[in-house]
Amino acid sequence: MPTKNWFKKDALPFKILTQPTPKNVVNWFDDEIEGLDDEELILILRARGGINMPTVLCLFLTVFSFLVSCVFNIFMDGFTFKMTLQTSSMFLIAGIISYLFGFILPTKKIVLKRFTGKMTYPSYGFYPHMTLTFTQARVYKSLISGPDATIAGHKLAARNPYNTGVGKGNYDLAPADPEEWWSYFVWYMDKNRPLPQGKAFDPYREKDYERRKAEGFPKPLYKSNIPTPEATPEQQKEREKIGGW
Repeated sequence: MPTKNWFKKDALPFKILTQPTPKNVVNWFDDEIEGLDDEELILILRARGGINMPTVLCLFLTVFSFLVSCVFNIFMDGFTFKMTLQTSSMFLIAGIISYLFGFILPTKKIVLKRFTGKMTYPSYGFYPHMTLTFTQARVYKSLISGPDATIAGHKLAARNPYNTGVGKGNYDLAPADPEEWWSYFVWYMDKNRPLPQGKAFDPYREKDYERRKAEGFPKPLYKSNIPTPEATPEQQKEREKIGGW
């Protein structure tokens, strides 16, 4: 039984809701995507290792605490330079641990398999990734809170539809523009539609077109609020003639 949204809202429908724009989504697919072929798309959600937000925060606190401690050292009796170093070093050590921790975490990937209709999305930490049939996914617009508890926008998140086992909870799929990203995912996973925009797909458009033509251009699997034309006007006319859509 599907898990309800933690904000009591309905899950996003399996529908191309809006046009994915180059600014927010399409430009991401202008370069080669890891593992890309005409059957499987692998998106890297977070690169392994490197500077992350907890590391940046710890480094900021290291500098800030050092400056504040220096002021205390000057104006307060009994406050020594050793105490200044002890205070700052705690944040510095935490920052180093956070930086190194990023290298041992599994790389977070979203895997979309266009032909088999399978989807894998990443969990937090060392929890296993969730793999399921695409239509089993329960995806939502999730609020993003700012540092002062204000609403800073929405991200695209998914829930474990079984709500059981290790790693149950929410899975981040995109940090912003949830309708555009979800529309792009649905578009790609509709194997009866042309491949979505993005230069990374260009080498596979002709092969994908011939496959759908041989199948008689079957009707799309999911509805759309926007047109999804073929790569060329000639192909579009042939699709309309043979498939009727």
